[in-house]
Amino acid sequence: MADSRLLVVDFDFFFHNPAEGAPSARRGGANLYDWAHAENRWMREAIWPLRAEAFLRAGIELPRCEGHDDFWERFIFTSDSPPLFYADSNLYAGNLTPAHFALPGPAPAAWREVHLFDAHHDSGYPYEDGLATFEEWRSRGVHSCEDWMLVHHDQGSRLNHTYPAWRPGGESCPPMVPVHTTLDDGRAVGTPFDAVFLCRSGSWVPPWCDDQFTVLLDAFPGRTHLVPGSEWRHPRPDPLPAAWRMLKIFTGLQAGLESRSARASVPRTGRGINQAAPPAAGSQTLGPLQPQPRTGL
Repeated sequence: MADSRLLVVDFDFFFHNPAEGAPSARRGGANLYDWAHAENRWMREAIWPLRAEAFLRAGIELPRCEGHDDFWERFIFTSDSPPLFYADSNLYAGNLTPAHFALPGPAPAAWREVHLFDAHHDSGYPYEDGLATFEEWRSRGVHSCEDWMLVHHDQGSRLNHTYPAWRPGGESCPPMVPVHTTLDDGRAVGTPFDAVFLCRSGSWVPPWCDDQFTVLLDAFPGRTHLVPGSEWRHPRPDPLPAAWRMLKIFTGLQAGLESRSARASVPRTGRGINQAAPPAAGSQTLGPLQPQPRTGL
């Protein structure tokens, strides 16, 4: 298998999500990050104006990625111009072998080691109603962004995973297979790598961070290539114009409801629906304690 090593970096490693990790008053409460996730165009693009509007309504500055500056300087590569493939989904990392990167010398069939820097371990999640074991996963014969690391385990690769510093507690679901897990300390990584895969994770990282992804990609000290055939639009459509329109509509509706509520709480004056008409002139009214007038015998 030689000493071939693959470095995989998920861009969500740099997006501090308080719903998954440490709280951050500056980034807003965890409720702003209560997001469903799935890898499709709706989740990569169409959903983000709704999420952006929630931040605008809460008065929270749109959260950005952090810690990606000078990230590549922490690593050693086995060549002066190492190869990097990129795509939106980490799904593609499960398909990559040393042969795909055209590394010098005979290409081994599998990697000696795969090291993942990611907010999620991507090593199979034994959900209550899903696959529970590696054996069940293997019998299915397909992989996704949630379990692509199992492909490399099946090929005999050693798996390493580093959580970002903002997620010290990790995830509640453990990996289906042995994975050496660490928490990022920001220091240089001494192990040399032969190739890199970089994932944008557009269903987890907002479009208003796409410029930061470009900075990270452009800073890589080697050759970069989009995975052939992968669905890719970069940068994604700006969600802010639609988010501002939705906020304006919400603000208008809210102001209308508050005005209506205020009018309803003001006591009515004059003759109302539930008020009795005043007695006619000369008529006699009887109060609850007033005796009836007597007539002659």
